[in-house]
Amino acid sequence: MNKFHFKYQSLLGVKEKHEERIQGKLSTALKRLEDEKQRLMEYEKTKEVYQYMIHAKIQEGTALTAIRVCDMYIRSLDKKIFHQMQTVEKCNRDVNQLRADLLKASQERKTFEKLKEKELDIFSYKEKREEEKFVDQLVTFKNYKSN
Repeated sequence: MNKFHFKYQSLLGVKEKHEERIQGKLSTALKRLEDEKQRLMEYEKTKEVYQYMIHAKIQEGTALTAIRVCDMYIRSLDKKIFHQMQTVEKCNRDVNQLRADLLKASQERKTFEKLKEKELDIFSYKEKREEEKFVDQLVTFKNYKSN
């Protein structure tokens, strides 16, 4: 009995490893996206706190210089928020690209797995036919010998 050997096994292995690498990259990209979203939320919360502080200082009648300092900080936070939003958008694009890459790699791997399955079916069929042929020859030989 012969042993099944898939002629594209090494290529299938490469496709599997490629898919695993993309999964790892996607996992890292998703983690980065969550971290960047968290940083954006922190900036926005800090901005809200400072806006509340300005409102409170105006109500208290605090000096204009203290209010200006808070306002300048809020403006710098606005810039940080803007840049952070761009970073989050870039991370989203990266995640979407990696998802598309993973889908493509998965389809390529599945194609080779289906090819392997078909070749295994053909191999099994041929092995079965060889076995049946051998049994027929044995029966023929026994019948010939008994006559």
